[in-house]
Amino acid sequence: MAYIPNEHTITDEQLVVFRGECPLCVFIKSKQGKYRIKLWVAADTKNFYACNIQVYTGETDGVRVKKQGL
Repeated sequence: MAYIPNEHTITDEQLVVFRGECPLCVFIKSKQGKYRIKLWVAADTKNFYACNIQVYTGETDGVRVKKQGL
């Protein structure tokens, strides 16, 4: 709350390998670590600071989320 990002902010997705049981995991057949947790990260490109991180859940109230990274 105390950090104010500059005008050079980017939103990107990041996949984190996870081996435990989690309903949020995304299965990617082509990767070596097949189960991953998908994160959307808003980061300040000047200071390399992650301002906001959101975990991709796949659904909101039973409705599949589309175009989340836009």
